[in-house]
Amino acid sequence: MLLQHLSLREFRNFAAGDLDFGARFTVLHGPNGVGKTNILEALYLVATLRSFRSADLGPLVRHGAAEARVEVSGHDRQLGLGTKLAVHLTRTARQTRRLAIADGKTVRSGPDFYGRLRAILFTPEDLGVLRGSPTGRRQFLDRALFARDRAHIADIADYDKLLRSRNRVLRGEDAGIARGQQDSLLDAYDAGLAAAGARIQVRRERLLADLRSAFAEAFAQIHGRHLGVSLEYVSKLAGEAGAEPGDPQMRLAEALRGARRHDLVRGTTTVGPHRDDFDVRLDGQDAGAFASQGQARALILAFKIAELQDARARAGEAPVLLLDDVSSELDPQRSAQLFEALLREAGQCVLTTTAPHFIGLPAGGDCRYIEVDKGHIKLGGDSGPKPA
Repeated sequence: MLLQHLSLREFRNFAAGDLDFGARFTVLHGPNGVGKTNILEALYLVATLRSFRSADLGPLVRHGAAEARVEVSGHDRQLGLGTKLAVHLTRTARQTRRLAIADGKTVRSGPDFYGRLRAILFTPEDLGVLRGSPTGRRQFLDRALFARDRAHIADIADYDKLLRSRNRVLRGEDAGIARGQQDSLLDAYDAGLAAAGARIQVRRERLLADLRSAFAEAFAQIHGRHLGVSLEYVSKLAGEAGAEPGDPQMRLAEALRGARRHDLVRGTTTVGPHRDDFDVRLDGQDAGAFASQGQARALILAFKIAELQDARARAGEAPVLLLDDVSSELDPQRSAQLFEALLREAGQCVLTTTAPHFIGLPAGGDCRYIEVDKGHIKLGGDSGPKPA
């Protein structure tokens, strides 16, 4: 989908806002805290029906408002037609409901809406993912898969819901359940977790396998060829006895049954893809522990470039790239290398920065600069970098 126009109503700090996108690059600039990232979040919401900053959709509705709406107009290049996608949020005291709309028609099923706008996200937090928590690395992989496989979003949602339910039973929070009923409930939850969890794990493993070669080449181009890199998925189920090695669903089901007594004592589920990780090695050493700050950043940049290449090869066109203030986190050399790669690999890109000169792309033609100021999109504010 080629983005053409975005309309925001009561979203985050925007009472109302509209902007037209550049053909390739749209640069949102302004001081920190004025709402630039909120615009990327709005686009990500249309792509995935979720936020990349909050599990709760409530904060996306502007303070004091009960409803919010994000609407994106564009051109579906595969169908050769114009298209309009919208997400409507309604916040109540108990929850926030979302409604997805495609070309004026309500789409009840999330999987039927996913993939109409395909987007890859890159945030400053990604640059610290190697030294961060396993949770952050799992989320990093899953965001890549949201753009690649629309079924992954539904499986993650189903798995999380089943996991919460299983943990409630393990902790005995559902009063009145007899021991026999508890075992029956856990059997049912284990079956659901094994099915969804196996699909999640297989996709994560396949993603890393597919990106491995391009990741190594991109890192060599950014940082040089004197250091070897590797990329591996790490699952605690590897080598579990009692199931065929080639059947991840059976292996996970067996692991859940085997861990049940231990899980009842701890009150939580201790096996499954929610405990997995991935491992990046730099010349055989754990990159999270041994890579320099510059090397860690180059590794993450290489991953995103490989992700872009893979997405373009699979779909025949690059997805929209959402790039949040990464240039300010990079030294001038690596920032220049990043934008060289973007010019070569990216399709349409929406990026944020505190100052246009961090970007360096000339205004006009394929690139549009738009100023954002305290919840306002300044029309006509597309002046590019000032000459030195």
